Parts: sequence; C-alpha cells; structure tokens
Amino acid sequence: MATIQQQTVIPNTTGKSGISYALELVCRLLENILIFIAGYMTIGAMAITFFDVILRYVFNSPMSWVFDFITMYLLPGCYFLAFSYALRTGNHLKVDYFKGVFPPVFTKVSVTISGILATVLFGYITYTYAGRTFSAWEENEVIYGAVNWLVWPSELIIAISSFTFSFRLLIKTLDQLFSEGSEI
Repeated sequence: MATIQQQTVIPNTTGKSGISYALELVCRLLENILIFIAGYMTIGAMAITFFDVILRYVFNSPMSWVFDFITMYLLPGCYFLAFSYALRTGNHLKVDYFKGVFPPVFTKVSVTISGILATVLFGYITYTYAGRTFSAWEENEVIYGAVNWLVWPSELIIAISSFTFSFRLLIKTLDQLFSEGSEI
C-alpha cells in the first residue's frame, strides 16, 4: 500500500560561514516575514468569505467588493508569498525519479545548471514585475468595478515573492555548486 509522507527539510546554517551565512539569514528573515503575511492573508480571505456568505444568504445583502478584493490581493498573496519558504523547507514539488540512475557528477552539474537558469528566470520576473509595479503606481492605475482597485499592490506581491524566491534559488544553487550540495 502506498502512503504519502510529508518530508520537511530545513537546512542547517551551522556549516555556513561568512557571506554564505549572512545571505542565508537575510533570506530566512524575508521568507519568515512573507509566510507570516501569507498566513494572515489566508485567514483574512476565509473570514471575509465567511461573512460574505452570512450576509448573502441570511440577510440577503452581499458585500459587492469581496470577490475583487480576494482575487486581486489576498489569493496572490497566499499563493506567491509562500514560494520561497516552501523551497527552503522542502515542501515543494520535486521529481527524484532519475536521481539514482545518473552518476552523481551529472546530477550535480544538471541541478546546478537548472538552478542557475531558474535563478535568472525568476530574477527576470522580479525585474519585470517591479517595473510593472512602479508604472502602475506612477500612473495610479485602477481596475474599475464596485470599488476602484489599485493595480500596483497586486503587482508588488508578485515582485517581492519572485525576488525572495530567486534569492533562495541562488543560495541553493551556490550550496549545490560549492559544497556537497543541497538539492533544489
């Protein structure tokens, strides 16, 4: 019978020193702040939905702003802000099928190359969304509806989470390259 086991791996920072240790601490601080915010965004989305359902079906007076608020701000926050923390703790999707098939040198090189590519990709996403955030803020861009919703906070959520995720990818890739490795 197959079972699903949760495996949580939180890397130890005791083996690190100097710049590697400092980068790890800064990244952990950012991740802890973002996962805290993501958790409260999840609770907020559930509470707002609960009150909207009560108002809609008991009092026949729904809140017209709920759907837009949750989909524009809370859901992206719940989802994106947890990326880096999930990578750090090992709660992300990972395919280990070929791990035992290929030689360790090939695995190390391929994981390092893919880590570099992923870091560059998420760095580009960070750059793009930071630009979009600034542009939306500068132009006071809104989405019209029952409430005029500002666009820049939604873009900022993705920019910040992409930055932290690329930061974590960089740390993991450097660990893979210069030590025995922490697999991505």
